[in-house]
Amino acid sequence: MDANPHDKKTYQDLLLELMHLRKEDYGKFMDKLYEALTGEFKDAVKEGDGKSVSEKKNALTIMIKHFQETEEYEKCAQLKKISESLII
Repeated sequence: MDANPHDKKTYQDLLLELMHLRKEDYGKFMDKLYEALTGEFKDAVKEGDGKSVSEKKNALTIMIKHFQETEEYEKCAQLKKISESLII
């Protein structure tokens, strides 16, 4: 049975949800962002979106620090792999 195509989130839907969560619940924001970067939208970080590699690495470093504070070290390791895969 095929999934309903309306159930699949678009990139824009995700961005709107993230903007809301960032203001309302920073922990959920980070969890949702992590899910996106390691899941359906994993290629978004590598695509040319006008952001420099150093900006992307900085954002990933902020995420890593957050997950270190919450002792979610598996997420830290995955984010570090993503960061290291970015070419300066």
